[in-house]
Amino acid sequence: MQGSFFFKGNFPVFYSMTKQKKIYSIQTKDSFLEQKKNELLSAAYEGHHQAVEQIYHDILRYSETNSKFTENTEKLLNQIQTIIKRFYPNFEKHSSPKIRGCHIRLKTIILNSIKQSSGSIHHVDFQTWGTKLGLDHLQKDLVYKTAMTFQLSSGCSNFCRRCNEWALPKVRSHFSYTAILKILSHMADQGNDEISLYGASDPLDWIENKKDITDILDCLKEIPIEYSILTKVPKGKIPLLKKLLKINANLSVSITSKNKARIKKIEEELENPISKQHDLDELLIPAGLDEDFVSIKPSVTDGYGTEITPDGAFIIIPTFTSALHPFGHKKIRITSKTNFFPIKKTGRKALLVDYFKPIEGYDLYNNRNYLDGLLDVQIESIILDNGTDELTPPGMRSLKEYLSIFEEKPRLQRKKIGRHLNLCKKADCLSSKLSAVSFFLKSISGYTQKNPVKIKMIQFLLKDEMKNISHAYSDLIGNNSIEALLINSNINSFDIFRFYVFCLLNKSKVQAILEFITTYPSAYDPVSDIFVQSSPSD
Repeated sequence: MQGSFFFKGNFPVFYSMTKQKKIYSIQTKDSFLEQKKNELLSAAYEGHHQAVEQIYHDILRYSETNSKFTENTEKLLNQIQTIIKRFYPNFEKHSSPKIRGCHIRLKTIILNSIKQSSGSIHHVDFQTWGTKLGLDHLQKDLVYKTAMTFQLSSGCSNFCRRCNEWALPKVRSHFSYTAILKILSHMADQGNDEISLYGASDPLDWIENKKDITDILDCLKEIPIEYSILTKVPKGKIPLLKKLLKINANLSVSITSKNKARIKKIEEELENPISKQHDLDELLIPAGLDEDFVSIKPSVTDGYGTEITPDGAFIIIPTFTSALHPFGHKKIRITSKTNFFPIKKTGRKALLVDYFKPIEGYDLYNNRNYLDGLLDVQIESIILDNGTDELTPPGMRSLKEYLSIFEEKPRLQRKKIGRHLNLCKKADCLSSKLSAVSFFLKSISGYTQKNPVKIKMIQFLLKDEMKNISHAYSDLIGNNSIEALLINSNINSFDIFRFYVFCLLNKSKVQAILEFITTYPSAYDPVSDIFVQSSPSD
């Protein structure tokens, strides 16, 4: 099946040359609660306390009409409650006691939900899960093929404060033993050769009658797929941990302030080191209940692909951890309309993905294609990327680093060693830089027109950088064209780019930006892996 992608409204679209049919690929529209969470934060940032009160009341009414919450719905409600706690002192001074009343009532609703769902833990069988997904066999095969995370349970007995997944407190449900084995077998059948058996749950929590995680691992000996387990060792699970260590399970322990002493004691008893993660203070990124909703932090999500949970299946796109995406990634629910699945990339391979380029994935016929445009979540990352080393872990390329490859010194080095011939000639290098900046600015321009609430949030999160860049470059910009500024080797191209990003956010110098975009129409060329000039009709 041959074809190409183009952008329409909120959705990248695949255009089939053989069937002459437009197919929407990934629907990324936020859920009602995610929209309300963003509206709540936007109002809080601006000090609109009556608006906060009304939005919070709308959230409460929505919650009262739902007898049972999905996993992600309850996560969002927990985020909303945490937001209120973070900003409550300001609210109390300037608004009515209704906010406090809403907080108490919503807390009661959430507690009742926890009590109800954790009090009757159930097992999700394969047929029930598949029916709920509502996917055809082509879509299911692609879920299995691109799965990077297989969450065996919903809810977690650890309930850590710094949980980037915002895992729900207390276990609510498990996949059944037979469902787990069937799903793992389907993954292997689709050529998926590795899977992480965790997510917003602890794999040591999984149980069915007398079976535990070791029974699953025993069956995995007969299924050609590698697994990994990350656990925080829930209370009462030390014997199970020792059992796993004795069979040399591919296991790591995520270290927290609560379990550090326990794990050290086990190591001393067994006289063998245990593989550990996050055992450094700098890796303890504030998240979950410790999220402040006013800062931008690195992501701890290290993969592109799909996530399977008892509640459904989701496409995962990494993001910076911020008020926009407190999970450190965007969860996109897979539905019957999903016709594009990002190629699975985890660990080191995921770090090498340039998040600011169109995503590569599979159509329903397993053809590999690139989206022609960027998803909103990618555009948000571009806007939030301030170029500091603190935001990008080693091995991940920031946008600042990417734009630096077009500078004169890197160009001369490439010319000397003959690498990336497309960027050895000065004219080609400058053309590629202008094309890249045009592509990014056009993407951001479209985003600003349809996301007013998120723009207000972003303006708040970036207010200090916006002030500094404006102060440093307003006089220099003057009447110079964007092109002249970008090709001037004495001027920092990334800072110039940031200046015009902020212009789009503030709706200033828009005409100059649109003229630049029109003069340098661009597209991403996946063959040469660079941005190139395109015809205006593309």
